[in-house]
Amino acid sequence: MTTKTNPTPATVRAWLTENAIDAPWTSLAICEGCGAETADQRSAVRDALRYCVAAGFLARTETKIGPVFQLTGQGMPRVVLTDAERKQRQRERDARRVRTPRPPRQRAPATPKRSRAARVEMQAANTPVPAKVKAMPTVETLEQFLARGGRVQRLPTHWEQMERAA
Repeated sequence: MTTKTNPTPATVRAWLTENAIDAPWTSLAICEGCGAETADQRSAVRDALRYCVAAGFLARTETKIGPVFQLTGQGMPRVVLTDAERKQRQRERDARRVRTPRPPRQRAPATPKRSRAARVEMQAANTPVPAKVKAMPTVETLEQFLARGGRVQRLPTHWEQMERAA
């Protein structure tokens, strides 16, 4: 399946060379001159302008009204091929591709099957050892504290304080 090339860049270049007297142009003037009516066509014209500036065919200068384009006098370096030339180049590429054989692909070595016991052993080896729990000293109970001679001070709760006040 062959696709036609977009005629917009060639149309833009032809229009610019025909209307060199009216230079400099704004992007809007170039779109109107080339007959770009839809948004897609205007976008294609802007892409062609960007390409022409990059190739040195146009010079872009910024002004208060926006970018203005002017011819530089240099030709376009890109060579436009005819369909016959394009097909000939494709045939040459295909012929080169056939003449240079590709080396055979090397297959990756197969991993050996492991027995269930080996898989379980490997999994056990990769399982981390649980951290050791530090032994906590035993805490003395209230009875042990009282037997040792300790005193417990009982603080009243706020509701008990409220009952006393009432």
